Amino acid sequence: MVLFIDGHVTSKASLEKIKGIVNGDVDEFGVSTIELFYNNKAQEMYCILDAPDEGSVVKHHAKIGLTCNFITQIEKIHTKTADNTARLVAIGELAARLAHDLRNPLSVIKNTVEIMESKPKFRIEDRVIYYNRLHRAVDRISHQIEDVLDFVRPLTLTFENHLINDIIASAIEKITVPDSVRITLPNNFVYLACDFTKLEVVFTNLIINAIQAMNNVGQVDIKIVDLDKHVVIQIADTGCGIPQNIMSKIFEPLFTTKQTGTGLGLASCKKIIEQHDGAIEISSTEGKETIFTIKLPKRNIVPSQEKQLEKNTLVS
Repeated sequence: MVLFIDGHVTSKASLEKIKGIVNGDVDEFGVSTIELFYNNKAQEMYCILDAPDEGSVVKHHAKIGLTCNFITQIEKIHTKTADNTARLVAIGELAARLAHDLRNPLSVIKNTVEIMESKPKFRIEDRVIYYNRLHRAVDRISHQIEDVLDFVRPLTLTFENHLINDIIASAIEKITVPDSVRITLPNNFVYLACDFTKLEVVFTNLIINAIQAMNNVGQVDIKIVDLDKHVVIQIADTGCGIPQNIMSKIFEPLFTTKQTGTGLGLASCKKIIEQHDGAIEISSTEGKETIFTIKLPKRNIVPSQEKQLEKNTLVS
């Protein structure tokens, strides 16, 4: 069915009669009236109708003695109300997922504390085991909350001249890298005007994802390519790869293939890179590897944001 609007000249007295005849029911022409509007001064009536075609509208009104001055097909525009509804649905889904994911580490903390309270005299070896268990649970909660905050809070970027290698090193320091995972670092050094903290979040997420994709065994290769107007950073892993049927969904908010997780990590990475006027892409060979490629533009530092310009020289 299609929406139409048409216009008629009719008196106020005729309008009252028409109102009693026209309703929302579908007639034999397949037409139903959705809304009526009347301009008393000009004695003009406008109807919004749901109909199969324009000819059906003419027949519909001819049956009740009306002649259409014009008929125009219209389209319903979704307003912010629909957007807000979708946003509320997404927030509800996010809240439910976060509550589910936090339940497990909170249970670990609760059970561990109860065991420690019931056994005040621990051997030092046992104490270390339980403290490590608490730390892992707290780290997991912190990571999930940071994922949510990185995604929902407005981004305010501070562009300064940074050595990308330092940002990568800082990200790795925040990760527990298994002994069975080898990370190879770039052998060249490149400066870029960027937000250190935000790019650190991106690198941290991508390296953690790489380690998890390899089931904590394998190699992560990080490369930096210094081009004329851009800097390209690649993070590749020797993991299981990503099935082609889900590649297009990787950066969608709330999408995840993991049993736990908010599904916001990669969405946040994409948001941060785009705020840098850059782009992030993914390529993968199922059963072999996955490569994330980040392309960031070189830029001049805004004067108000310069802090150490005398020490760093930016290539523009």
